[in-house]
Amino acid sequence: MKRLLAAIPLVFPAFAAAQEPVGPVKDAPRITAEMKATTETIARALEDLTPEGFTRKSPVERYTEANLYDKIDGRSELFQSYDVTGMTFVTFSKADDPAKFIDVFLYDMTTPLGAFGVYSVERPSGSKAIAIGDGGHRAGADLFFRKGPYYATILTSGPDESVQKAASALAETLANRLKGQAAELWGLAMLPAANRIDDSAQYLMVDALGLDFLTNTFMARYRDGEAGFTAFVARCKSADNAADVLARYRAHFEEFGHLAEPARIEGTSVIVAQAAGGDYDAACRVGDILVGVTAVKGRDAAVKAMTFLLKGLKIPK
Repeated sequence: MKRLLAAIPLVFPAFAAAQEPVGPVKDAPRITAEMKATTETIARALEDLTPEGFTRKSPVERYTEANLYDKIDGRSELFQSYDVTGMTFVTFSKADDPAKFIDVFLYDMTTPLGAFGVYSVERPSGSKAIAIGDGGHRAGADLFFRKGPYYATILTSGPDESVQKAASALAETLANRLKGQAAELWGLAMLPAANRIDDSAQYLMVDALGLDFLTNTFMARYRDGEAGFTAFVARCKSADNAADVLARYRAHFEEFGHLAEPARIEGTSVIVAQAAGGDYDAACRVGDILVGVTAVKGRDAAVKAMTFLLKGLKIPK
C-alpha cells in the first residue's frame, strides 16, 4: 500500500514499449473454437484493410485475455487490469519498401469505460488530439483511438508521408467499421468542466494514486492561476463502502504522512493531510463517492481546491 507520487499516473513505460515495431516475433497461436468466437468481431474488422501500395504480411492474428502476453509481453497486465476480452493484430508493409510498415492492434475492452481507461493511461502529455472514433490522438508517427468498447493502436515505421497518409486513412476506415455508441463516462460528467486541463482526465480501474484500496476512480488536472492540482472521484459499492475507503485513506496518512487540521466545506467534513513529499491531499465522502484532491502546495491551497471541487461536483440524484 506504499504511496506513489501524487500525480496522474501516466503509463509512460507501457507507452514507450508500444512504440517499438512489434510485428509477429513468435508464431501466431493456434486458433481454437473459443478463441475464434471471442475475437470474431475484432478479427472481421481488420479484414480487407490493406492500404493501396501495401501488402498484408500475414493473416489476422487473434489473442484472448489468457494468452495476450504472447504478443505484448510486459504490457498485457495493463490491459488485463481493464478487463480486456481479446485482441487482434495485423501488419502491412509497403510493396516497394518492406522496411516501411503499419502495425494494427485492435482490443476488445468489454465496455466503453474500459476502452477509455486504457486509452487514457496510454496517452502521453503533449499528444495531438484527432477527431476519430469517440476520441483519438497522434503521438509521433503513431495513432490511437477508442470507439465504444474498442481501443486501437496503429504503430508505423516512422514519419514517411506515404505511410502516414495510409495509416490515417486506415484508422478512419477502421473506426467507421466498429459498432458501438459513445457512452457517457460517469466520472467526466461528475468532475467540474471549468479549469480542467484538456485531455488530462484518466480512469483508473485499480490502484489509483498507488493505493490498493482506491479503485473505479476518475482523475483530472486543474489550473488554479499559476498553480494546479489533481482532483479525483472514486465510485464505491455503497455509502458504507465509501466510508470504509475514506477510513483507509485516513489510516494511510496516519502511517505514511501527517494529518493536518480538518476542514468543513459545503457542510461536509473533509480530511486534510500532508504527504511524505510535503504536498497536501484532502478527501471526503459524498454518498457512495469518495471525493478528493491531491498534490496541492499547502493546506490553504488544498482547502481552496477542495472547495472548488465540491461546489462544481455534479452527482446524480
